[in-house]
Amino acid sequence: MPRMVIINTSPIQYLHQLGLINILNSLYGKVHLPEEVSEEIEQGKLEGINLPDINSLEFINILPKQESAFNRLVRDLDKGETAVILNSLVNPGSLVVIDDFLARKVSMELNLNLTGTAGILIAAKLKGLIDSVGPYLDRLNQLGFYLAPVHRLHILRKAEE
Repeated sequence: MPRMVIINTSPIQYLHQLGLINILNSLYGKVHLPEEVSEEIEQGKLEGINLPDINSLEFINILPKQESAFNRLVRDLDKGETAVILNSLVNPGSLVVIDDFLARKVSMELNLNLTGTAGILIAAKLKGLIDSVGPYLDRLNQLGFYLAPVHRLHILRKAEE
């Protein structure tokens, strides 16, 4: 198991909207959200987005803000994505859970352990926590989560479907 699991807003949002937020607890035990991600979630709730009450989820730990020059180096990432990556750099061996393409690219360039919403679905399927990934991918598409057809096939293969 990774040293820490540090998660961004979109995986929290989509897992909640799929009714699978507790899968994080089943897979990883405690997960960590930077304070910046917590703020994004609270702002999203104010805007009417269906997001969980993270304070009621005992398996979620909020990480305090960290100031770093890195915050200014990656201008195209939002505060939450930057904070997830920064916290992973400060905690080597952590697992970054992030969906944004550019944030994933930066994470890979930094050789960080990386997964996203789809990777969590695969892990849940392989551990027997869900029966099938395909219906959840369909629902993600309905929720506005873009997944290229070739990536969908790759995910289904990894999930042994």
